[in-house]
Amino acid sequence: MTPVNEEGRTMLRRIVEAQAYRQLMAMNIRGHCLKFFRDVESKIAVAEELNRNLAILREVSALYGELGWEDVESAVRDKMAQIPYPESRLEFGVFRHVCGLALAIAMESYVDSSNKELAAIARSFLESRRGALEDPSFTEFCSEASNRPHAQQMFDRWFAIAVRSLGRPGTTGDQRAVDLEVRSATSAELIRRLVDALRPLTERCELTFPDAEAHGLTLPEGTEAR
Repeated sequence: MTPVNEEGRTMLRRIVEAQAYRQLMAMNIRGHCLKFFRDVESKIAVAEELNRNLAILREVSALYGELGWEDVESAVRDKMAQIPYPESRLEFGVFRHVCGLALAIAMESYVDSSNKELAAIARSFLESRRGALEDPSFTEFCSEASNRPHAQQMFDRWFAIAVRSLGRPGTTGDQRAVDLEVRSATSAELIRRLVDALRPLTERCELTFPDAEAHGLTLPEGTEAR
């Protein structure tokens, strides 16, 4: 276990809880959305993704215990209660792509963490990841102009959730995590990376990024998300 002082322990607790939250969201939604897939091969593919989320959650839970706390799932229960479930296979595809990118971007910032256990978890996740899970049926759906208002609603919903999962820019704790080399980028930088990663999708599907104020989001200064 990497030795940490009290400030570091408090920071790590928040970070590990955020990691658990992202994994639980991915895991619960995949389990819920298995019902949308009729063919066995597709169900197996989603179940394998779910199993990878479970494996990472087990590592996150173990680190939480090593830091001196118990039951990380209870710690994030209130936040989890606010997460909706996709209403269709198409919306699941939007969640899978948008939130999948956010999860990978977050993990990349911990690969060189001063906390070796956290770095190992990040590497384990990224090694098991199979690229951006974009659903081509969403692009096809957006090719019909009449479908775009609904597509925009789905994108807005999961973009807002993905942004919140990356933390709140500009806080003292956010900057201290970088100063102490617990992670390599601030929340503002992670959000910028997410926006950049999603631009090809929004351009291809003729969608726009949602209005930050309307969705209660804090976007970093200079992020041209609209």
